[in-house]
Amino acid sequence: MSVPFNILGMGWALPKTELDNTFLHETVGLKKSPDWVRSRLGIERRYSVLSKEYIRATLNRDPVQAVIHARANGETPITLAVRAAQKALARSGVKPDQIGLVVCNCDTPFDLVPSNAHAIAKALGIGSGPHMDVNTACSSFARHMKHLADLNEKAWPQFALTVQTGCYTTRTDYSPDSHDGYIWGDGAAAQLCSLRHPGRLKIEPLVFDSAPEDADDVVVDAAGHFRQDGAKVREFSIRKTVEMFELIAAQKKLFAEDVHTVTHQANFVMQQSIIGHLHLPEEHHISNVQTQGNIAAAGMPSAVAQHLGKLKKGDQIVYAVLGAGLAWGGGLMEVQ
Repeated sequence: MSVPFNILGMGWALPKTELDNTFLHETVGLKKSPDWVRSRLGIERRYSVLSKEYIRATLNRDPVQAVIHARANGETPITLAVRAAQKALARSGVKPDQIGLVVCNCDTPFDLVPSNAHAIAKALGIGSGPHMDVNTACSSFARHMKHLADLNEKAWPQFALTVQTGCYTTRTDYSPDSHDGYIWGDGAAAQLCSLRHPGRLKIEPLVFDSAPEDADDVVVDAAGHFRQDGAKVREFSIRKTVEMFELIAAQKKLFAEDVHTVTHQANFVMQQSIIGHLHLPEEHHISNVQTQGNIAAAGMPSAVAQHLGKLKKGDQIVYAVLGAGLAWGGGLMEVQ
C-alpha cells in the first residue's frame, strides 16, 4: 500500500533561448501558421538549449550535432536539472548533504554513463546513496512519486530529491513540413521530498500503470528525431486522463468544483478537451504549456511549482500524466 509523504520545495528551470511562433514560421520556415498553432495546440512560445541561429541554419537535421551545439552553448539536461534542484532546495531550506536519494528522469540524455542522477548529485554536492534514473517519459513525475510512496519507512532517507529534465528540441525536426517544432520546449523540474518532515504539499500517489504493447507509438531515437502516432496518442491521452480523474475522484470522494486539476502539459487544446469532458472549472485548472511548450515530464510539476503561491492551505490538486511506454499515473496533492 502506498504511503502519503510530503513535498517541501519545488523548483523548475528553462533555457535562455525563447522561440515564439512568429520566429518558427517566418524565420525557420515551418509551414503551419501561428493561427494554426493557436487553434490546434494553444502554445505561444517555448525555450531551447539551441540558439536561434543554429535552428535557422540547420533545421536540426542532425540531432547528434545539436547535442554538441547545446554543450557549447552551456545548457544541457544536467545544467537545467541542477538549476531546478537548487531552487527546490532553497525553498525547502534543505542542504545537499542532507539528501540521501536522487531519482531522475531524462528522455534525451547527453551522456549514457554515468546516470543523470549521479551527475546531478555530483554537481549539487550530494553524498552517497542509492541514486538512480527512473524514466517513464512524460509520466515520470507520477512514477517517481509512486516509487517513493512504495518505499517502506526504513528505506526512506531523511530527504529525497526527484528530478525530471529533458532537451527535446535537440531531437526535434524543424524542416518545413514538420509541426513538432511548435510543440517541444526544454526544461527541468525538481521536488524535495520527505516522509518525516512537514512540507508545502502532502502527496498521495494513487495510480500508475502502462501498456507496453503500445511502446512504438512514441519514440525518441538515440541519434534521431522524435516521432509519434499523433492521432492515436492524442485520443489515448484524453481518454486515459479522463479515466484517471474519475477514478481518483471516486476513490477520494472529490467533487470537480472543489478541487484544482493538472495534467501532462502536452498542449493546451488537449487540456481544454479534458476540461470539457469532465465539466471541470477552467479557473481551477493549472497550466503552463501556453508559455513554455511541452517540456515532457517536467511540464506538470513545473506548472504546480509556478502556481503554488496562489493556492491556500487545504486546497487539493488532482494530477494525471501520461507518457511514452505508454505509461500513465496520477494522484492527489493537498496544500499544507
